[in-house]
Amino acid sequence: MSTTDTTNTDTVRRYLHAFNERDLETLDEILADDVVEHGIHETLHGPEAVIEFLESHFERFPDYSGTTHAMIAEGDTVAVRYSAMGTHKGAFLDVEPTGHEVEWSGMAMYRLVDDEITEVWVEEDRLGLLEQLEAVDPPAHLRI
Repeated sequence: MSTTDTTNTDTVRRYLHAFNERDLETLDEILADDVVEHGIHETLHGPEAVIEFLESHFERFPDYSGTTHAMIAEGDTVAVRYSAMGTHKGAFLDVEPTGHEVEWSGMAMYRLVDDEITEVWVEEDRLGLLEQLEAVDPPAHLRI
């Protein structure tokens, strides 16, 4: 792993730690002023929009946290495979609070420039999450 790869993975690890600790000041520090996050349902522009989006998740899932399972760096990009969990305490995608503890998987790619995150791509198993919230039924061929 090159020095750049190590520096970039350290920055992403710091970002993910700040995420789990709700350290909004550090999140803001690590996100570039012109950061763009390509999310599941929308594209966010700027650290304020990213942090506001994260805060809304913290309201819906107050104990929301993530666990990193794999991290790979190449050049200016770091890829992360993770799982997230939380207890559903606020309306999410038109689903009223269920109180269910849920867990879902995801992958994110972070592009960095000068030790700042400049772009993020996120893919998550939202269907699995909605199944756990009992908002949708699993496909018939997957039911036991």
